[in-house]
Amino acid sequence: MRGNKSEQKYISILKKMDGNKRVKIGAELYEMARKIVLSSIKNKNPGISEEQLNKMLKERMQQ
Repeated sequence: MRGNKSEQKYISILKKMDGNKRVKIGAELYEMARKIVLSSIKNKNPGISEEQLNKMLKERMQQ
């Protein structure tokens, strides 16, 4: 239940923001997730080519 209350609070905060701020936050969250996924792929695949890295990133981000 705690997660549910946290989610409700988060949504409440977002609803109070203007659209531009919400878009900015969304873009920042996406970029952070992208960096985490890139790091994970690189750690699991040392020496991976840039092409393969981008392919795996695309696959992971579309899941």
